[in-house]
Amino acid sequence: MTGIKVQPMGASIEWSMYWPSPVPSLKTCNTVATVAAMCLRFAALIFPAQAAAHGEMPGFSSALRGALPSIVSVYGEGREDPHDVIEFENQGARRPQRLERSPWRADISPATIGAGFFLDAQGAFVTAAHVVAGSHRVLVKTADLQVAVAEIVGTDEDTDIAVLRVRGLVSAVPAFGRPAASRPGDWVLAVGEPFGLQRSVVAGIVSGRTRHLAEDAEGFFIQSDIAMNPGNSGGPLLNASGAIIGMNLRTVVGPYGTAGVSLSIPIDIVLQIAEEIRQGGTRRPRLGATFEDVSPSAALAAGRRYASGAFVTGLRDAGLGRAMGLRLGDIVIGMNGQPIEDSADLARWLLAWREARGTRLVVWREGAYLALRLP
Repeated sequence: MTGIKVQPMGASIEWSMYWPSPVPSLKTCNTVATVAAMCLRFAALIFPAQAAAHGEMPGFSSALRGALPSIVSVYGEGREDPHDVIEFENQGARRPQRLERSPWRADISPATIGAGFFLDAQGAFVTAAHVVAGSHRVLVKTADLQVAVAEIVGTDEDTDIAVLRVRGLVSAVPAFGRPAASRPGDWVLAVGEPFGLQRSVVAGIVSGRTRHLAEDAEGFFIQSDIAMNPGNSGGPLLNASGAIIGMNLRTVVGPYGTAGVSLSIPIDIVLQIAEEIRQGGTRRPRLGATFEDVSPSAALAAGRRYASGAFVTGLRDAGLGRAMGLRLGDIVIGMNGQPIEDSADLARWLLAWREARGTRLVVWREGAYLALRLP
């Protein structure tokens, strides 16, 4: 008989054959070979039909061809990269404490590594603010291996978006898609430099389009199951047609490692914030509150039949939310005359919020509607 032992991923795979004693005759081997050949022919007839019925796995090389020239590698020099250490988990491998550096690199400061993409043909590009934070110099490498020093135009710490510019390089402008057109289950791609591995492409699917995990409008993300690693930050999230629909920002890490949850800022928000940065900086009022979706238990406890609105989970002492009378446990169901379906809906309005004076909120509190207004 034949025995196959497969060890868990990350370790070696061991194949072992156990033939009964005595060694089989030539006739037996010929019979086995004939049966195996018949099985292969049968599979060749069956599996193509199944592939046609269920659809082939997609290939994305054509879609990426137009997008790759607009994607850049970003190196922020001047501080230690916490991900500069690469550990080896393979069986029997030595685990170095730090990557060995060549002598000619001794005078180069350690760098954080990320990615970015051009916004226009004049060399402006966007990346994650944390990639360049604290760097005394930012280097950029293009798809055709041109290298240049980038100038930081500005950053928005709330959304973790930075706009930079390089001069004297020919920059390709990507196609931008509509994040709202992406549905859970749609294919998406990410391009970056995970752990310094240049221009790596990974694929996954959209898991959700309305995930809001942070204060005010900072946490409006596209959620995907793409395997992102350090070095993907600031790179593009693309749809299956090669259009950029988001900027990759972070991955959720659980107690046992990555949880298969990666978060990207929708491109319409990226472009909006980037334009504000280029015009001199963002000037959004801060409500100073954290929100989450209303759970079924919270809705019932509040005396509501529908789990709609944005549930207030935190308030800053000096924030505008507390100044207008917002309380923990309130459910925000309207802002400036617009209904609020969930926390992501509120995040969209907060991103567009420019004038704090006269702001109106409608909340559900203790079984009744209450109107709040900022004087």
